[in-house]
Amino acid sequence: MPNENSSGSIRHRRGKNVAQRIDGLDAETGTPTAIDTPSAIDTPTAIGTPRTASPLNLAVQAALESRITIHPPIKRIKRRRWFISGIAFGVITAVSAILYVNPTQNTHINRMQEVLGDFDVSALLPDSLLSDDFVRDMTKLLALDRSTGPASRLTGEFEPAMTLEREGLRKKHNVVLVPGIISSGLESWSTANCSRPYFRQRLWGTSTMFKAILLDKECWVQHIMLDKQSGLDPPGIKLRAAQGLDAADYFITGYWIWGKAIENLAVLGYDSNDMTLASYDWRVSYYDLERRDQYFSRLQSRIELARRTGAKTVLVTHSMGSQVVQYFMKWVESAQGGHGGSRWVDEHIEAIINLAGSPLGVPKTLASLLSGEQRETVQPLASYLLDHFMNRKELARIFRSWTGLAALLPKGGSAVWGDLGGAPDDPVSNNTDVNTKVDMNNTLTDSDTCVSFGGQIRFDDSTSSLGNQTMDGALQVLFNALDANEQRLMHRDYSFGVFRTQAEMDAHKDDHRMWTNPLQHQLPNAPNMTIYCLYGHGAATERAYYYTSDHNANDTPSLKIDRTPRAHVRNVDIGIVNGEGDGTVPLLSLGYMCADAWRKPLFNPHGVRIVTREFRHSPLAVFKDIRGGAEAADHINILGNHDVTADVLRIVAGHGHKVQDQFSSNIREYAARINIP
Repeated sequence: MPNENSSGSIRHRRGKNVAQRIDGLDAETGTPTAIDTPSAIDTPTAIGTPRTASPLNLAVQAALESRITIHPPIKRIKRRRWFISGIAFGVITAVSAILYVNPTQNTHINRMQEVLGDFDVSALLPDSLLSDDFVRDMTKLLALDRSTGPASRLTGEFEPAMTLEREGLRKKHNVVLVPGIISSGLESWSTANCSRPYFRQRLWGTSTMFKAILLDKECWVQHIMLDKQSGLDPPGIKLRAAQGLDAADYFITGYWIWGKAIENLAVLGYDSNDMTLASYDWRVSYYDLERRDQYFSRLQSRIELARRTGAKTVLVTHSMGSQVVQYFMKWVESAQGGHGGSRWVDEHIEAIINLAGSPLGVPKTLASLLSGEQRETVQPLASYLLDHFMNRKELARIFRSWTGLAALLPKGGSAVWGDLGGAPDDPVSNNTDVNTKVDMNNTLTDSDTCVSFGGQIRFDDSTSSLGNQTMDGALQVLFNALDANEQRLMHRDYSFGVFRTQAEMDAHKDDHRMWTNPLQHQLPNAPNMTIYCLYGHGAATERAYYYTSDHNANDTPSLKIDRTPRAHVRNVDIGIVNGEGDGTVPLLSLGYMCADAWRKPLFNPHGVRIVTREFRHSPLAVFKDIRGGAEAADHINILGNHDVTADVLRIVAGHGHKVQDQFSSNIREYAARINIP
């Protein structure tokens, strides 16, 4: 039955009835009637508690109501509620469009619903912004065909594995997945102070990370930073890599990383007994990974156990994981490491598959450490939160504390990345179809349409006395900007040069700093092993930067990216000089070692087989698949590329001999311009 206060028309009718009855007439028949007894009617008091009505009160109320016209209440909805309603409508419309065009995206939406379900929206927003009814109604509206349990984690595709299984492919080799930077979830094991609410919760990865940044930023920063003196955990803080396949299958619910690869491997018969994910704390240098977590010792034991019970191991790496495995191969051989000897790798490892590997580093790491600015150093959702809730000085302070991040600084210096006279991968002019020419000051002439990559950081506004810098110079600028502890740890852990002789290789073979740089160590004595380099290209990738002095900075970083528009230069956008790559790693780092250096005796004296396979980035329209679809080959989404996945499945199933070189970029031309023997 409707409440009296819920409708103006009901109240109006009741007013007429009461008035007629006070006049002594029945409301329906018009005949005289007695006034209701006091027990028959309860009237509300000012605070809403009922009291027994008296004839006088009824008479007064009826008289007033009979003279007042009561209209339906007008709902005054504030503009901001209309704005929020509009956003919600837009989201729902977009979701509906995706589902209409490609119903398989329903699983992605279900996962995002799980993420939204973890948030208490009403707790994050002021009471005046959203009503409880609005939040409840939107939650119901977003609950589209929501599934629960393990099945909700699956894409339901399992391709291309289903097709290959019908062709007879089955599992053969033990598989170890080695993720890249920021892919592994990090759990809190601290039990003091602000850590307690997050015990065994992931402060990197999952929605807990976003909640902590939004609601408990100071505590989150304390956990995510490393101690400047030791390069390890700060006092009272303990953050460790999550373990198992769940550690990096999804960054957050709905955003897969290794999830699709794991599903496809399962089709061939793999499970947790013969497929593992070697997660690690990517904030920590490789040297400290072993010192604190015994990471490489555990990896060695895992591979040796698999070898005693079956076939050799295939290591499948992504991004920074390729460097981790390079370091591991040198460490396991060394008497200062795993004591495996020169034949260990050949006896235990069948193949290494580098997916979007970064053996020569990433220029955007330089920008991240120098000024706290970057475009895709972190996963998209995390980048959005960091950019909007922390300024670049805070980001630089966090990045510089991560000793593991410096592993991704570019290696090879001017020999690989070019000098002020030009770079091996310089763009081609629209008009002349030759490399863009620059004058002795590395500045463009009027006829040029592209800028050379040889100047890694550039200044064209006269705000700095530094002048344009090559990669060697830029790294020195960064080193000078670090404090004494940061400089000490970087010098302890890394080397960024080039060896050109066997004597140099021999003299430094047990120096762990060289194990982080493929231009300063040799591949192992493993002639029966194959290294596969599978990567995408064709996506605009950060290659160099325009910088300017930050006049508002009282401390480091005193430089910032110069976002001045440069419409006359076609490969510059908001101060970032874009080149060819997979959207994160430039083509030189992706392909030079695989296409050239590792095919030379100096770097591969024992004849390890090298296979390079390139895949052009061909994403679908975003409304068809927000992750780009089966032919996307950018840095993260290559892990879901069907052709790449098919190659991985063939290799782990023992058909690696069928996987041969495949080139579609200019990497071999670029490599020929690099003067390294």
